Parts: sequence; C-alpha cells; structure tokens
Amino acid sequence: MIMKRISRSFILAALLASAFCAAAFPAAARAADPAPWPWMPKELVLHIATGENNPRNSEGDFVILADGTILHIYSHFLGTSAEDHAAACLMSRSSSDGGDTWTANDKLEVENEGGRNVMSVTLRRLADGRVVMFYLVTESSEDCRPFMRVRQNDGSWGERICLIDEPSYNVVNNDRVIQLSGGRILIPVARHAYFGRSKYDYDENAHTFCLISDDGGKSWYEGQCVEPTEGVIYQEPGLCELADGRVLMTIRTDAGAQYFAYSEDGGQTWGKAFKSPLDSPLSPTLIKRIPGSDELLAVGNPLLPISGHSERATMTIERLSPDGTEILSRKTMEHPERFVGPNWQYPSICFADDDTALVAYFTWTGGVYIYKIKLSDL
Repeated sequence: MIMKRISRSFILAALLASAFCAAAFPAAARAADPAPWPWMPKELVLHIATGENNPRNSEGDFVILADGTILHIYSHFLGTSAEDHAAACLMSRSSSDGGDTWTANDKLEVENEGGRNVMSVTLRRLADGRVVMFYLVTESSEDCRPFMRVRQNDGSWGERICLIDEPSYNVVNNDRVIQLSGGRILIPVARHAYFGRSKYDYDENAHTFCLISDDGGKSWYEGQCVEPTEGVIYQEPGLCELADGRVLMTIRTDAGAQYFAYSEDGGQTWGKAFKSPLDSPLSPTLIKRIPGSDELLAVGNPLLPISGHSERATMTIERLSPDGTEILSRKTMEHPERFVGPNWQYPSICFADDDTALVAYFTWTGGVYIYKIKLSDL
C-alpha cells in the first residue's frame, strides 16, 4: 500500500505504462534484458482478474482453517478508480485441496465500512486457535488505522475492534502481523504525518514501530520507533521471528535496499537499522521463516532497472540465512523477459505443507495471481 505524496501519480503512471506495453507488444514479447537468476518453477492455481466496476484486485493474505480449507482474502476495489484511497471491500476465495483448485466466485467478507475504503489484510490462526483478521480502515486522508475481527464458528466475523485510539495515518501492509512463540502479537506500523494540502500530501518518511498485545488482542500499546537513518526514507515495515528469538524488522527504503533492524525484547525496542543484502527499489519485501528450518524466505522486487519498464517489473524469491544477512539462493518469479509491462508487488505467503508454499501477488491491471511453488526447488 503506497502511502506517500507520489502515490496517485505512481498508480496512474503504472496503469498507463501497462496499457501502452500491452498495446505495443504481444504477450509473448521478450525484453532485451534476460533474467539474471534461474527461474523459479511455479504453478498458477488462481487468477482473480479485474473487470467492470472492479478496476483493481490486490494485496491479501491466506489462513488455513481448522478443517484444512485455505482461505484467501484480498482487497477488491469498486467503481472506476484503482488509487489507494478509492472505494474497496474485502472479498475471498477458498481451496479445499491444498491450493490446487479454488472456488470460482468471490465471497464478501467485509463491506466498505470506511469513509474511503478497507484493505491490506493479514489473516492469522493464533496459538489459542482463534482465526483473526487484521485490516486497515481508511476514513480520510488523515485517518487510516488498523482494525481486527475474530472469525466466528459460523464463518462470519465478529465485531470490529479499532487498535489505535487517536486518528492518525498508519500503514500496515498485508501479511505482516505476527505472533511470537511466547504469545505476544506484533503489528508493524509506518505512521506518516499528514500535511493537509492535498489528498496524498504526506511526509514520505514514516515513524516505524510495533503495536503490541500481550493478552491475545484485548489491549494494545506502542513500542519504540526504529531510530531514523539520516537521508533514508523509512516505509512499510515487516516482521519475522528468528530461530534465536530475536525479531527482525525489514523496512522499505529509498536507499537501494531493504533496511534491517533487530529487537531482543519482543519488538519493544530496536537496535540501529542497517542496509541489508536485499537490494530493492522503493518497494517492500516480505520475509517469513521456512517451516522446520531456521532459514528465511523472502519475496520482493530486486533493484534491477530496466529501460522502459517499471522498477517493480521483476519479482524474486530468496532463501536467506537464519539472521537474514546472507542470500543463500535467489530465483526469478517474474521478469519482463517473459511478460512485458506489469508491476508485480505486495506478496503474501502461505506454507501449505513443509515443502509447498502458496505465493500471491498482483498487478494493478491484472488482479491477484496465486502460485504454488516447491520449496525444494530453491
């Protein structure tokens, strides 16, 4: 979710660029720059396409229910605008066979209950067995806050609960909330100051911190912010609990790479942020720990400027060392060599079993794509 001053122009530019590329090149056209890394074998299992009065389907998340059903909820935009503040609700598809096949029709999960929209979902099965949905409600240009709902036995969602009392502009990406092994719930937040001169007139540099709950989501408090790095923009943080018990925060920056920071007290305070080995444009990266392993899995956009293409035209998947500081392997998931024009972004990951992951990401004009991948191929 791109909440900064250039958001609207970026989205419009992406739409125009995609339209131009689609008209100028056939789908099989190949760019001049070959993918620099081996291709990741992957199987497309679901494409949720855009359509009339539905200009954008985007960032979502997965959860495995008690009966084994995999539920995927995503942002479904309404009307004619695909910008971040346009009208949107939350829709779902589900799979009862491990992600091989999916339901054909959307199911409404949450109506557009905000003054602007609802979007950016995280789904989690907590240690106590409850399935919880976290999402953003945007009321206005100066009020965007995270909410949560608990899934009921009949499949409906309980009463919504606002997690930040004071109106403020808070960005929480999809698939970013985590529960630590000790039970604490952490929500990574980027809080932007709003200048008020126009809809997207925000301070690009956010305060990054965690919302913390030690009682299963009944109450929440804010941890300390990561110390700013002079001359570097911080946006859209993510979290991962490491095998050694530390919490890793990854931060989207304009410095040509993701920045990392570690917490040794469960997300309350943070060591000094530093430039990680994950090169990237101003785009977020999702990192999760691989089941049954101390190693990490990262999905994001590498820093691969290609003439005539969006900086998010490439997406890679990487296996990282247990602390994230070493790239063990990297493979290409999307690249203009195979498909010209799209902007691949805002992934989510679901480990269907110890060897299989479902990875969802989207393009502004092409909707949500869900792939099955074999972790052994990494």
